[in-house]
Amino acid sequence: MENKNSFDQWPISKEIITAIKDKGWSSPTDIQNDSITFALNGTDLLAQAKTGSGKTVAFGIPAIDRCIEDKSIQILILTPTRELASQVSEELNWLKGTKRIEIDAFYGGVGIEPQIQKIENGIEVIVGTPGRIIDLIRRNVLDISKLKMLILDEADRMLDMGFFPDVQWIISKSNNERQTLLFSATFPQEILDLSSEMMNEPEHVLTSEFEVEIPDISQKYSRIGRINKSWALSNIIFDFNFQGQVLVFCNTKRMVEMLEQRFSKVIKDKKISSLQGDMSQSAREKVMTKFKSGNIDLLISTDVAARGLHVDGVNLVVNYDLPNAVDSYVHRIGRTGRMGNFGVAWSLVSSEEMGMVSILKNVHGLDINEYEIPENNDEKSQYFSRKKDWNEHSNLFGMVCLSIDVGLNEGINHQKLFDWIKGLIRISDLAIGSISIDESVSKIEIHQSKVDYVIGAIEKNKDLGRIVDVAVV
Repeated sequence: MENKNSFDQWPISKEIITAIKDKGWSSPTDIQNDSITFALNGTDLLAQAKTGSGKTVAFGIPAIDRCIEDKSIQILILTPTRELASQVSEELNWLKGTKRIEIDAFYGGVGIEPQIQKIENGIEVIVGTPGRIIDLIRRNVLDISKLKMLILDEADRMLDMGFFPDVQWIISKSNNERQTLLFSATFPQEILDLSSEMMNEPEHVLTSEFEVEIPDISQKYSRIGRINKSWALSNIIFDFNFQGQVLVFCNTKRMVEMLEQRFSKVIKDKKISSLQGDMSQSAREKVMTKFKSGNIDLLISTDVAARGLHVDGVNLVVNYDLPNAVDSYVHRIGRTGRMGNFGVAWSLVSSEEMGMVSILKNVHGLDINEYEIPENNDEKSQYFSRKKDWNEHSNLFGMVCLSIDVGLNEGINHQKLFDWIKGLIRISDLAIGSISIDESVSKIEIHQSKVDYVIGAIEKNKDLGRIVDVAVV
C-alpha cells in the first residue's frame, strides 16, 4: 500500500481538508492510511481497527466525500450503543467542515418524534443504533433502499450484544448496489459469515489473527487487595497530579457511586463525576459532554463509557477492577493514548484477578508490567490509609506462604509441622496448604483468613525452647 503522508494527497472535498487542518492533524493514522484509498474507490471494506486509532475518520472521510446536498438519506452508520452513535455523529459534524449536509444520531431512550421530524426535514447521514433504525423503517419514516454507503462500526460489539439479527434485517431493507464498510476490533466467525453475505469482494485491512491491537501507551499493574484499592487509587491520582483528565473504570454501579462519594469529599478543587447504566440517557449525555469539553477532571465509570467515549485529554486510565474479558480491557485502556498522545493505563489487581493478567501477558503478549504503588505525602491522600490485607500476599487459592525458622536440624518433618500448627489454633485441614522443609527453614501455606491467628500463635509459642521467627514470603 502506498504511504500517504498527508490528508490532502487524497482527492477529497476541500471542506474536509480544511476541517482537518483546522483540527491540527497533519498525517493519517495507519487505519486511515490503509482504508481510505479503498473506500474512496468504492470498494467494500472489511477492516480491523484498534481502539483509539482514528477509525471514525477512516470511514467518515469517504462517507462525507460521497455525500451531496439533496436532503435524502445517503449514508447509514450502525453502532452498538447510544454513546457511540452520539460520538460518531459529533466527530463527523466537525469533519464535514462547511459542507452543507445534515448528520445526526438516532437512538432509543429519547423521544422518537423529533427524530422523525429531522428525517422529514431532510438528512443525508444517519448514525444510529439497530433498534431505533428498525423502528423508523417500520414506521415507513426511513427509506434505506437507495443508500450509497452502509457502515457497521464495532461489529463485534453488536454481535456480543445480540444485535446481529437486527443488523441482518436492516441489511435486507437496503439495496445491493450500496458500498459496505465493516469495522471491528475482532473477527469472530459470525462476522466473517455476515460479511460474505452482505459485501461484494471486500478488501481486507487486517492485523494478525492472534494479535490484540492497543494504543502505544504505558501499561502498568499493581497487585493490591480489595480493601486497599481506594488507597492505591488515591496515591496514583495524586502522583499523577492531574496532568490531563483521569478515567477510572469499575465493574459495578455500586463501586462507581462509592468512589465518587469518597473522592468528592477529599479532592474538592477538582471536578469529579460518574457514569453508569442506571442514569437516564439525558443525564449520561450531559456528563459525557462535560467530560469531552474538559469540564470534568476525574470520571468514574462502568463499561458504559468504554466504547464511544473519545476524549483526547485523557492521559490516565485506572482499572479499579480488572474486567473479565480481554476485549473489555483493550477498549478501556484505549480511552487514553489517543491519536498519538501520551497515556498511562494502570490496573489494580487483587489475587483473584491475577489470572487475567497472565492471560493478557502470556496469551495475548501485551506489554503490561508490575509497578509498586507510588508513595504520596499529599495531605489529602492521608484520608485513605493502607490497611493490612493478607489478600495482597495470597495466591489464586487464597493461600499465604509463611516462612518459619525451624527445620530438619531440629527434628521437624511435614507431619510434625502440620500437627504443631493444628495444635496452636483451631484450624481446618483445608486451611493448611503445601509444606516444604529445609535444614533450618520451613515453609507452609495458610489460608489468608487464618494467617493473623497462626502468626500470633507461633510468636507466642515456646514449645521449642526459644522464640520462633515467622515471616510472610
